[in-house]
Amino acid sequence: MVGVGVEVMALILILSVFNGLEDFQKGLFQTFDPDLKIIAKNTPRFSISEEKLKQIKALSGVTFINPVLEDQALLRFGKKQVVASFKGVDDSFLLANRLKKQVVEGDYFLKSEGHSFALVGIGVFLNMGMSFENVVEPVEAWYPNHQSLRKFSINEEAIRSNIFYPAGVLEVEQTFDNQTVIVPLDWMNDLVGAENKLSGYEIMLANGVDEKTIQQQIKQILGSTFSIQTRDEQHAMLLKAIKIEKLFVFLIMAFVMGIASFTLFYSLSLLVIEKRKDLRTLLAIGISRSQLFKTIMWVGFLICFSGAILGMVFGFVFAWAQQTFGIIGLGIPNALIDAYPIKMELMDFVWTSLVVLTITTLASIIPARKAVEMTFKQ
Repeated sequence: MVGVGVEVMALILILSVFNGLEDFQKGLFQTFDPDLKIIAKNTPRFSISEEKLKQIKALSGVTFINPVLEDQALLRFGKKQVVASFKGVDDSFLLANRLKKQVVEGDYFLKSEGHSFALVGIGVFLNMGMSFENVVEPVEAWYPNHQSLRKFSINEEAIRSNIFYPAGVLEVEQTFDNQTVIVPLDWMNDLVGAENKLSGYEIMLANGVDEKTIQQQIKQILGSTFSIQTRDEQHAMLLKAIKIEKLFVFLIMAFVMGIASFTLFYSLSLLVIEKRKDLRTLLAIGISRSQLFKTIMWVGFLICFSGAILGMVFGFVFAWAQQTFGIIGLGIPNALIDAYPIKMELMDFVWTSLVVLTITTLASIIPARKAVEMTFKQ
């Protein structure tokens, strides 16, 4: 009983941690990802007609449509250089106040007095040694000129370049902070030579609007050549990986519980041998084969489910304590969260109960049959 209880408690806690990690990741996405994102299925850059954009803007619940142009380019400042992920946005991005709360230093703007500025991830800012005080030396961005490279011509025209000054520093999450630079859309268009084509449109919705409904409405407007992704679909691979890890952990723990069920098997077998005289007494008062079989099975169920219920209760209490008080910390300085995230879900308790029920049934069948055979032979 104790062994079953400990393993059930461990399973509940581990599954709750995976739920917490998934919830934490979704919370991070909510910080910098749009509610919906439009991308083309067959080309990296595209454009949508003004007529269709007006139809999308007219949908109830759509608050902003932010055109974006994303690509990687070489970032150079002084003697340092790094490949960064650039994201070109227009004024609607700033009007939507996206990432404004994540500015930890500097200001929230992209243009001033004819100069182009950028919002830079804190990792990029520190690694490149950028400074707001240095107004003499701008930051350079280099990008290959594909038209020149197609002609196999390596000269000054083979590289496109542009400059900017840092306006603000963003702190969102590690991957974002270490590679992202947000720049004006026209600046980005000049750098990559996109000829006013875009890599996507990011759509922000009003609070309480069902994103699935808007997603279907936009699909009807644009047709099958475009993909309209929700927040979860924008990071489908990561969320799928978390779910697969959770599934494998569940299966491994179920396997461990299966091994532990041998204890139940031997306990019931010893109980049957020890209680042979009592079984004969039951036979004498007229017990049937099916009744004896059910009696032994019920003994197994009582042993296992007593442990399972205790395990679920203790698992719930520990998970609630971690969720409320953050008892077990990550031990990582400057982390976005101080303690392991926890989120309990009803289905985890349901699946755990089903596993216990299955294992208990399998572990109790053989001792119950042996008891019937031994009693009725005598």
